[in-house]
Amino acid sequence: MLAFIRKGLDHHNATCPMPAQAIMLNPANHELFGWDELWGLPVLPDDRVAPKRFRIQCDASAFGIEEEVEEYVGREIPASPEIVPAGPGGPRRIGDDPD
Repeated sequence: MLAFIRKGLDHHNATCPMPAQAIMLNPANHELFGWDELWGLPVLPDDRVAPKRFRIQCDASAFGIEEEVEEYVGREIPASPEIVPAGPGGPRRIGDDPD
C-alpha cells in the first residue's frame, strides 16, 4: 500500500498545480497501518475513501464529484427541437415527415 500511495503522490505532484495537503485513507486502513504522517503530509481517516484505496487531498481536489456526476447522469435532459435547413422546402424540425 505504501508503494501505491508513493506512486499516487508522485503522480499528483507531477500533474496537479496545487500542492498535496493530506493523504486520506479509509478509517479501517488508517487504524491498521497506524500512519499519522508520510513524506511530510498528514495521513487522515475519511469514511468516503473505500477500503484499500487512498485519496490525495489538495485545493484542486474534486473529491465528491462522483456523486454530483451520478446525480446528473440519472436525470433526463430535456431535448429542444433542432432546426436544420431542408433545402427548397425551407427549415424543418429533425424528425418531421418531409411530405
